[in-house]
Amino acid sequence: MSVITHLTKMDLKMKYNTKIAALLFLAFTIVLSACDGSGKSESNEAFDPVGEWNYKVTTDVSYGVITIKQEGQAYSASMTTEVFGTLELMNLKIDGKKLTADLDVAGTAAKIYCDFIGGGKIKGAVQTPDTEFPFIGDRKSD
Repeated sequence: MSVITHLTKMDLKMKYNTKIAALLFLAFTIVLSACDGSGKSESNEAFDPVGEWNYKVTTDVSYGVITIKQEGQAYSASMTTEVFGTLELMNLKIDGKKLTADLDVAGTAAKIYCDFIGGGKIKGAVQTPDTEFPFIGDRKSD
């Protein structure tokens, strides 16, 4: 076999292997983009935060429920706590899968931040001027 024939065959194999690698990469990318972190397919439905969400403060033993309601285009929410009773979330904003609001915790101004993450889970924090209370939780089942 001549050197030119050998080089031509090697060149064809490289082009073929490159195309296979590109196709495998493309297929892998499509599979990853079609799944969220839990391996479930993303639906085309808009996320609906309305309902009850159990939460547990991760730095202590407190827990409660965040209740989100919708009337027309507006949302309202409250947060039950063990120590302070039910707190209304003021200046509530829900943007996609992010919630922000202000709280009055026994006369202390606080903010709540929350992300709705895949699988009906939430992760967030309540921030006061002095400290932050991170929490995790999930959608309350019926």
